[in-house]
Amino acid sequence: MKYRQIDRITELTPGQRLVGERTLAANEEYLADHFPRFPVMPGVMMLEALHQAAVWLIRMSPDFDSALVLLREAKSVKFGDFLSPGETLTVEVEIFKRDGALTIVKAKARKGDRTTVSARLVLESCSSGDPEHLGTDADVQRLSREQFFSLFSDSPAAMALRRPGENISPTMTPHSV
Repeated sequence: MKYRQIDRITELTPGQRLVGERTLAANEEYLADHFPRFPVMPGVMMLEALHQAAVWLIRMSPDFDSALVLLREAKSVKFGDFLSPGETLTVEVEIFKRDGALTIVKAKARKGDRTTVSARLVLESCSSGDPEHLGTDADVQRLSREQFFSLFSDSPAAMALRRPGENISPTMTPHSV
C-alpha cells in the first residue's frame, strides 16, 4: 500500500467490528495540489481509509486466512465534512453480512462528532490456491500479520491475538509498504 490510510487500530472485535485512526500530516505529498490554499484530505483517500479498515477486519477473521481482499463495490457513498492537516479521522467498520467469499461492511469515518464519509462496501476474499507463486497466500498472511501488529501492537487485545512464541516487532513506519 503506497498510501496507508490507517495509522493505528484502536478497537477490534474479530469477525465483527474494527475502529482505526488516521491523523492527516501537513506534509502529505498530495496536499500541495488538493488544494493549494485549503489543504484537505481528498474524498477518495477517506474512502480508501474505509476500504483499508474493512480489509484489516476481514483479514483478522479468522487469523489472516483471507490473503487477498478485493473491493467489488462501494454503495451509498456519502461525503460530509473535510479533514484538514493535524486532524484525526476515526474509521469504524462493521460486518453487516457474509455470503461465501463476499462480505458486506457498513463503514463510516468521522472527525470528532462530524461524519466525513460513510458507505457500504462489498468485498471479496480470494486466494491464489497455488503456494508456488511469489506473493503466496502464506507470504501475504505473514506480511499481513506483521503490518497488523505494527498498527495494533500495544493493546492487551493485540497481545491476546498473537500466537504462542510469536514476537512481531513493529518495524514499519505508518506509510511504508
